[in-house]
Amino acid sequence: MTRLNRFLSAACILLASSLAGIAAAQTPAPLPAAAFPLPLDKKMNMVRCTTCHDAHFQSGGNGMLLRSGDINALCTDCHTLADTASPAAHLDPSTGVLWPGPQYGTLFPRVTDTSQRGFCSNCHQAHGWPDEANAGQDYPSLLVNREENLCFACHDGSPAAKNVIASFAKSYRHPTTDYSNRHTTTEDGVAANFGTSNRHAECTDCHDAHVARADATAPVAPAAWNSIRGVSRIAVTNGAAGTAPAYTYRGPTDTTAPVAEYQLCFKCHSSWTTRPAGQSDLAVRFNTNNPSFHPVEGQGKNLNINVNSFVPGWNALRTTYCSDCHADNDASVRGPHGSQYRYLLKRPYVASGASRTTAATEACFDCHTFATYASTVSSDTVLGYSRFNRPGFEEGHSFHVVKKGAPCYACHDSHASSTKPHLIVTGRVPGLNSYTETATGGSCSPTCHGTQTYRINYAR
Repeated sequence: MTRLNRFLSAACILLASSLAGIAAAQTPAPLPAAAFPLPLDKKMNMVRCTTCHDAHFQSGGNGMLLRSGDINALCTDCHTLADTASPAAHLDPSTGVLWPGPQYGTLFPRVTDTSQRGFCSNCHQAHGWPDEANAGQDYPSLLVNREENLCFACHDGSPAAKNVIASFAKSYRHPTTDYSNRHTTTEDGVAANFGTSNRHAECTDCHDAHVARADATAPVAPAAWNSIRGVSRIAVTNGAAGTAPAYTYRGPTDTTAPVAEYQLCFKCHSSWTTRPAGQSDLAVRFNTNNPSFHPVEGQGKNLNINVNSFVPGWNALRTTYCSDCHADNDASVRGPHGSQYRYLLKRPYVASGASRTTAATEACFDCHTFATYASTVSSDTVLGYSRFNRPGFEEGHSFHVVKKGAPCYACHDSHASSTKPHLIVTGRVPGLNSYTETATGGSCSPTCHGTQTYRINYAR
């Protein structure tokens, strides 16, 4: 059926319904109570053909008898959540979306008129568009394709430069392509909707296509990137170390507090909802009242670490994003879409304390200097950037990592510790049975030898 025929059929149905009286099951959904510039049905205060079209006048010579030649202005008379003022990246008239043509299931034709760049009609059709996989049905939400396939039309390397669809084909990924119809527009605010029985990570769980845009300058963690603004999140109020925080759901339009990246992650990766067996409660792990934690929610507690023990750009005062570690191994694609490395890391990391050779390419050394922590050929000056090393103590970090093959995992937790400083963890085999700290050093009792006392290179 042609678009014109579809439109005429829809118009006839609406006219017949108006004359005969509309059955409840056929009643269109009313708009929010507001004073819209566009005319609503005077009797039922609903959208009719004449809301958008004027049979005796057309604006801008568009040939569709629309009340406005500006498609986006026409849409945002009612749909006010789209950011057309900033504007959102997709809606930018200079650089925004221009539909590339049929692919990933849809037959919606390519939009070649560059004057329509950034128009809502690149992704939505006001009268609907037929779902090729479901005869007799249109795609939901007046879209021209379903779920992630709509996004993939552009985000597959052309016209958008970043090839996100390639990320979702990797061994470790968010399960965006693994299911359909789990995400709904009414799910936010209900923890069970994100839980084990309805686990999902659709594009719209993390991105709002009507709000997202590029950052003029990179934000500072934990402030969110503009690419994930406009989505719901979970804020926390922390209690005692090792305990779950109080959770506050913040909807997409809630601007009462700054938006942080970790709040988005907490929708699925915290005890706000139910998690699959074995998955950590990261809201407990990153509790800022814990003795030690990677500084995701706020600045860390071990602030006197020598700046030279970090790779350039990092220091003990800097906060970090979840996506600084959990991201695509392809550096050109930001965010945790997919990775060739386990745990959705941008660098490899082995969660085992078993003896092995540690490589400079591993995840820890994206921030921490390999020459300081994992080399015995470095000078005492370079090794001394770590407190637990030569010259203060002969058998420190580099000795254990290189000479004994002990990986970072054996003694440290990558997220946090609710009982020990310096991300120290006990109970792993191989690993530490106990750890005690003093002002000038400390002692530990590992599984591989007896208790050892040590001195540190500089004050904590």
